[in-house]
Amino acid sequence: MGATDATATADAGIDPALVDTIQNIEDGDVLVVNGDSRTWDVTDVVDRSIEDPNDARESKRVCRLSCGESVFGLELVAYPDRYTASLHVLATEDWTEDGRVFEVHDVEILTQQVPWVVVTGGADRYHFPDPQAAAFGEARPACGGGNPGASYRIVRSNTVRPTYSGCKDCLRYEKPVALESVTCPSCSKAICHGTVQGGAVGAVDGLSITCPHCDFDGVVEATLER
Repeated sequence: MGATDATATADAGIDPALVDTIQNIEDGDVLVVNGDSRTWDVTDVVDRSIEDPNDARESKRVCRLSCGESVFGLELVAYPDRYTASLHVLATEDWTEDGRVFEVHDVEILTQQVPWVVVTGGADRYHFPDPQAAAFGEARPACGGGNPGASYRIVRSNTVRPTYSGCKDCLRYEKPVALESVTCPSCSKAICHGTVQGGAVGAVDGLSITCPHCDFDGVVEATLER
């Protein structure tokens, strides 16, 4: 994560899309900031207006982020004509980061909303299901991790969230997106809908299908909620 004097880009402000993302962060979200290897839990969000007439700032939003022993503060500051964003080190396992402030150029809120997850007894963490295993009626974590030798089962996500927390590897790398209903272009029979996940989801724009009704066999357009 590259360090910078946070005032270096203050005059230009930040991209409106980044402003929207930070304004949409909620307590309990899971984030990736600046593409860093850490995956952050949002443990608190504070919005505060600034009424001091001598202060150019109008308001600020501060998100408290936690990852292991590290605690950072993600701060969005509103000025009359721009926004700035910075990441403040509050506590860290890396002494070279202690007390530093980083420029923020990218924030990703990881998707936790999937209809089905896999869990095992005695654990407090859920995983996204491995699609290939699920197709054969088996329950395995999509990340390939989990507890070796454990017996997993597939359950509806609303039965374990928010009591269970999500596997950080599943949240970060599987990137589930909703797939709109796919119909046969020949006879209009509904073929499938649901969730698509995996690191290459962004490149998906079509599906190869075989219609059980009219025997159409070909590629159809796939619409994903990107």
